[in-house]
Amino acid sequence: MFQYLMSLRRILSPRVTSLALLAALSLTGSWGQAEAKTADGKYLIYYSMSYLGNTWQTEAMNAIIALSKMPGFADKVELRVQASGADAQRQIQQITSMISAGADGIIAYPISPTALNGVIKRACDRGIVVAVINGVTEPCAYTLKADGVKLGKIRTQFIIDALGGKGNIIEFLGVPGVSYNEDHHRGLVDALADHPEMKVTAQLVGMWSAQETRLKMREFLATHSWEDVNGIVAQLGCDTLTEMQVEDGWYPKNPIIPCSGEAENGARIQMLPKESGIEGALGARGLSVGSGLSGVPYALKIVKDVLDGKKHPRTITYDPVQVITANVKLCQTGSAQEFGQGCNTLPPALVPNDYVIDFWTPETAEIGIQQALTGNP
Repeated sequence: MFQYLMSLRRILSPRVTSLALLAALSLTGSWGQAEAKTADGKYLIYYSMSYLGNTWQTEAMNAIIALSKMPGFADKVELRVQASGADAQRQIQQITSMISAGADGIIAYPISPTALNGVIKRACDRGIVVAVINGVTEPCAYTLKADGVKLGKIRTQFIIDALGGKGNIIEFLGVPGVSYNEDHHRGLVDALADHPEMKVTAQLVGMWSAQETRLKMREFLATHSWEDVNGIVAQLGCDTLTEMQVEDGWYPKNPIIPCSGEAENGARIQMLPKESGIEGALGARGLSVGSGLSGVPYALKIVKDVLDGKKHPRTITYDPVQVITANVKLCQTGSAQEFGQGCNTLPPALVPNDYVIDFWTPETAEIGIQQALTGNP
C-alpha cells in the first residue's frame, strides 16, 4: 500500500498529473537472497527522486510505480517514493531514514555524483541493495546510465554535420552539479575540439524545463536575434525552441534552426513532413535521442533480481534510439506493444510537446504511454 505525503497535483500540463509522493516506514536489510520484511511479506524498496518540476522526472516516477503494480512485482514489492528536490543534503537525510526504516532496496536519482557516497556505503553495509540512475562514485551501488559524454558528442556532432563544420551554436544545459549535465557538456566540448570554426555563442541553463528554456532564450533574444544562431544543442527543449521560431516569424521566412536534444515528442512531431498533415509537423532538421528515462523502472527490475539472488553487472549502460527525419515513425495509441513494433513518436493529442518518450525499451517492454502518464499498469 502506498502512503501519500501530498495530494495529486498537476505538473507542467493539465493533461499530466504526477502521482503522489510517498512516505517511508518499516524494518531491516540482509544480503544475497533477501528476506522480505513488510507486514505482507514483500520487499520494501524506495525510490529517491531528486530534481522536481519537469516531465522527465514525473514520467520516470509514474513508470516505476506502474511497474511495481504489474504481475511479478505487485506480489513481491512494496514501493515507496520520496522526493528531495535539488537538495543533496535533504536527499541524504531521506536515504538515512530509509535505512533506518529497514529498506531492502533503494533506487536513487542522485543530485550529486559524490555527495551521496557516504550514505550509500552505509546502506550497502547494512545489506541494502542500492541502484542509482546516472551514477555515483561509490562502487557498491548498481549504476544504470546513459553515457552522458557519448550522448553530448552524438548530439553535437549532428549539429556539426548539419552546419558543415562552421557556425554559431547555443548550448542548453540542465541542472548544474548533476553528473549527467556535466558529462553531456564534456561531450559537447570534446566534439567541438577539432572544429575551430564552430563557436558556442551562449551557454544557457535550461534546468531540463520547457518553461526555463523559453525564459532563457527570451533573455538571449533581448540582446541577440535568431540570425545569430546557426544550431542548437539542448539537453532538453528543442520543441520549445522551434515553437519560438514560429512564434517570432523566423519560420517560414527562414528554415528551422537545426536542434539536437532529448526524446521530446514535440521535437519528433516537428521532424515529420509538413505535408503529412499532422499538427505541428514542420519537416525540421533535428536529432532526438533520450537520456534514459527507462532506466528508472529498469532499476526496479535490477534491485528485485538482486534481492532474489540473481546477479547483474555493477554498471549497466544503455544506448538509446536516435531519431531523425529519416526514421521518425508515428504511433497510433502509444501502447507498449506498438512501441515494440517500431514506432517512436506519439500523436500530438496524446501528450504535451515536452513529453519525453524513451520510457519503452526491450528491457522495459511493459511500459507504454498510459503507464508513463498515469502510474497504472
